[in-house]
Amino acid sequence: MTVDEYHQSLRPLEKACGLAGTEWVCIPNPLVGWGCEGTVVWKFRILLRHITLVFRCWRNASRAHILIREFSTLPLLLVFPFLWPFRQRLFFVIHHNLQWVVRSTLERAGLFVLTRLGARWTLFETEELEGLSAFNIPSEQNLVLPHPVPEQSAQGIQTDLPVIGVVGYYRPEKGMEELLRLLADHFPDCQMVLGVPNPEELNGVPDGIRVVNTAADADYRQLLIECDVLVQNGAADRYRYRVSGPLADAAACGTAIVAPDFPLIRHQLLSPVPVGEVFESPGAMPDSVRLAIENVRAGHYDFNTYCAARSANALANHLDEFSNGKS
Repeated sequence: MTVDEYHQSLRPLEKACGLAGTEWVCIPNPLVGWGCEGTVVWKFRILLRHITLVFRCWRNASRAHILIREFSTLPLLLVFPFLWPFRQRLFFVIHHNLQWVVRSTLERAGLFVLTRLGARWTLFETEELEGLSAFNIPSEQNLVLPHPVPEQSAQGIQTDLPVIGVVGYYRPEKGMEELLRLLADHFPDCQMVLGVPNPEELNGVPDGIRVVNTAADADYRQLLIECDVLVQNGAADRYRYRVSGPLADAAACGTAIVAPDFPLIRHQLLSPVPVGEVFESPGAMPDSVRLAIENVRAGHYDFNTYCAARSANALANHLDEFSNGKS
């Protein structure tokens, strides 16, 4: 994954900070290293990115608020003393880091120390989450924003057969093959499409599934436009504290979403108006897909209202309200 591809769904944050009238700036810090993820050289580049982040923050030290889009817990802990003089003006987007602490004692300890050193967080959707009090969640010092939605794309024309899509980077832990088999078994009269930017790593895709290489952003957006419904799946230990970029991209294309009933995903999917359905277990997923197909084809999802409430302009208003509440 390239720097430009990393967390593209969060780019409206930069525009929102530029539109806000209370001196906000957004600094992207894409966690893209050299070579294969997890190797020593990859980790070294991530550390260099955090060292560079310190200089970028100092260049913007005159701003009232600095929103930092990504960070890795342990590298940030190493450089955090150099950000100490203006730590109260820094707001770190934290969701992936919360997910990491579920599986790593070292990550949990690092995030705990950062909290005690005065780090402040940006959370999407809601911070009313259980088991996170050690990280000052919830806290009135934290910034809470709706997950942004990119500018709306042209919406697709309905075909005779509903189109069900699954998209995202292929990783074995995502269970894409199992999800596709389940969908193929329950929806033989629908078109199935899988969009991944790394199709060479696929293994065991069921017959009849159309595979699209979505490495190019235009191909990814076109695929979303073609789908009636986008289906997501994932284990709680990897996705419970995460929001979804593809969900936001799909909503911008007028595509309904069906996703697991995790607290943040539920809030992102249903607020301020629903644009899809959640399911509590894999066995309940087909019924949610059927309901989503019926609703999207009947025009029951208000994508315009949803996207307007999560646009860069709407987020800028949230930033100003937060700033004025602290003044």
